[in-house]
Amino acid sequence: MKFEQLTIVKGKERAIHRKHPWVFSGALKKIPAYLNDGELVELLDYKQNFLGVGFFKNGSIAVSLLSFEPIDNISTFINERIQNAINYRKSVGVETRETNCYRLVFAEGDGMSGLIIDKYADTAVVQIHHPGWLPFLQVIAKSLVASKICKHVYSKPSDKLNLSEEHRGTIAGESTSGIVLENGLQFKIDWQGGQKTGFFLDQRENRKRLADFCKDKEVLNTFSYTGGFSVYALAAGAKRAVSVDISQSAIDLAIENAELNKLGKNHEGIASDVFEYLKQESQQFDVIILDPPAFSKSRRTTHNAVQAYKRLNIAGIKAVKKTGFIFTFSCSQHVDAKLFEDTIRAAAIESGRSVRVVERLGQPADHPANIFHPEGEYLKGLILAVE
Repeated sequence: MKFEQLTIVKGKERAIHRKHPWVFSGALKKIPAYLNDGELVELLDYKQNFLGVGFFKNGSIAVSLLSFEPIDNISTFINERIQNAINYRKSVGVETRETNCYRLVFAEGDGMSGLIIDKYADTAVVQIHHPGWLPFLQVIAKSLVASKICKHVYSKPSDKLNLSEEHRGTIAGESTSGIVLENGLQFKIDWQGGQKTGFFLDQRENRKRLADFCKDKEVLNTFSYTGGFSVYALAAGAKRAVSVDISQSAIDLAIENAELNKLGKNHEGIASDVFEYLKQESQQFDVIILDPPAFSKSRRTTHNAVQAYKRLNIAGIKAVKKTGFIFTFSCSQHVDAKLFEDTIRAAAIESGRSVRVVERLGQPADHPANIFHPEGEYLKGLILAVE
């Protein structure tokens, strides 16, 4: 295939040789004015040697690389990458009789920068984060259905793309169920109106780990969304679980999920700002989950994010009983593991309580981080023991 060719400034090709998939605008010698967002481009070094193929977009990250080899047919390339992603998930045993929801394609982690595909039972939700994928939605849908990995494909582009509603909705087949299984527990998924693609699949193994701490305990799940951690806690024998989220619709679904698993009598859902709830609530809990949305979405806001994580964890430490446990997380890409742990340390110092790190947590195998793209390792978590 013939693509528009862009030349890299001498010396700037080193990152590409190290297989990093992002090319920043300052690395390009010249960007033609007629080049549109989403166009496929071929990158050349200053000697006009081939470097890679990717999607162009006006912005800081000017090219998101898909391949470091020439692409002869883009549809064939997409089919092969999707099949590779499916085969990888089979090889690591993600889908079992007790789990039929997981991330099927994880952007750079699967060599498909800007593309997320989540599987919910017989439905695959496709979320594009780069306009380059828009012309290939039908190619993706046909590939998924042909692979028999799903029967229904739903398109839900990232809100950041500001695409019209015509690009949102079913693009293949029809769903038979909105109920999924995760480690034997049932969850109702709202992929149409919910956050992201409908469920936070990256916390699956961490929810399972939480269960080991919850028997006969009182558990507080903050930023609970649809109650994933709460359901696991109750299924493990928690005396009581409280889900707190600012979204009433999320709390309604959390209540429904608890009831779906016949655990509703020990569950309470509260629609409230978490910081306000922690400030006003006098009761202490045995186990607390602090799983906020990304406080930082750019390097410019990292300082403010760190302060928010610190405030949240000070409040959490104050709200946990003596010999209690806190599961605390950050999904902010720009707050790395060291900065996150340093922030939690500062919160522990200010709280005046003794805090130990029991375990460090991360994202599961269906969210693989490309070793050449460390930014893909975004989820960080700590289990803390508080005296």
